[in-house]
Amino acid sequence: MAKPLRERGQATRDLLMSTAIVSFTTLGYDASSTRQIESDAGVKRGLITYHFGTKEQFWKSTVAWSLKEPTAEMAVEFKTAKNVDPGGRMRFLVRAYVRFCARSPEFHRLMIKEGTENGWRLKWLVEHSVAPWYRRLEKMFNEASNLGVAPKMDYHHFYYSLTGAAALIFSVAPESELVADINPMDEEVINAHADALAELFFPE
Repeated sequence: MAKPLRERGQATRDLLMSTAIVSFTTLGYDASSTRQIESDAGVKRGLITYHFGTKEQFWKSTVAWSLKEPTAEMAVEFKTAKNVDPGGRMRFLVRAYVRFCARSPEFHRLMIKEGTENGWRLKWLVEHSVAPWYRRLEKMFNEASNLGVAPKMDYHHFYYSLTGAAALIFSVAPESELVADINPMDEEVINAHADALAELFFPE
């Protein structure tokens, strides 16, 4: 039995976006051809325009799609963190953030590409993803600072120290595996990295 038209349309959009996120994070926006993405996805030409309109809107939709599930999971972690004792709350969130980075390495590769140019894509990423996370974590970092259990540094330095430490091992996973013969995407390795950073920044 044929799938309903709406279901087939969503499957096509998902296929295009899953193909595009690889192109956008490896080649960059300007070097990513919508025609090539359609070819790589094995669909007819013109379907990106049909489903998304412009290339700009396609990029925004693709990035939002790639972040939807891990962002929702991170939102749940923030809610859960409110029930953790204040002294251990940041350790909990550091571990959660490491798991987020492991689930969405494409996002951090994208940020590395876009973060060096102050263009519309970076502004969109900051507004829709980076800034909300930055502010929510800042509030909990300040609470930890008031309790005397936070690293003795300004929050801005902590944020970028944590982001680099948490994300790099997954963003350059092939390099990491080649250097140490350890697959950073193994669940055991992810948990070990999460524990290591929690202890580094918030030792018990």
